[in-house]
Amino acid sequence: MVDPFILHVPPLDPPTSLCKKLFPAIDEWHDRLAAKELSPDKNNPIQPTVAANVFVQVIVMLRKTFMQDSVLMMELPPCHPIWQHLIFSDPAYLSFKSQFSIIALECSSMLTPICSGSVVN
Repeated sequence: MVDPFILHVPPLDPPTSLCKKLFPAIDEWHDRLAAKELSPDKNNPIQPTVAANVFVQVIVMLRKTFMQDSVLMMELPPCHPIWQHLIFSDPAYLSFKSQFSIIALECSSMLTPICSGSVVN
């Protein structure tokens, strides 16, 4: 069965340097959790809980996914204020967007959103 809300995207990962510009503090928190360093606000050691570790992992995956999906999402409302953010004019992003768009054209049959059963007003 096909999931009705999946957008298939080309298998191209954005550069790590670009991803690190989105949620830049998450790498610091990842390192602090791993090292059990002191909290920046208190003199208490950071307690690396399962939830904290998983949250950091989710944010790391989110920034990669957001960079990939942004190329396609940008086409829907191209004048949306979010696309005015500096990251979307970064040379690394523009290069990634160009490569992604070329692959997307080659895989255009994979890029159509499958929205069976949904109604668009």
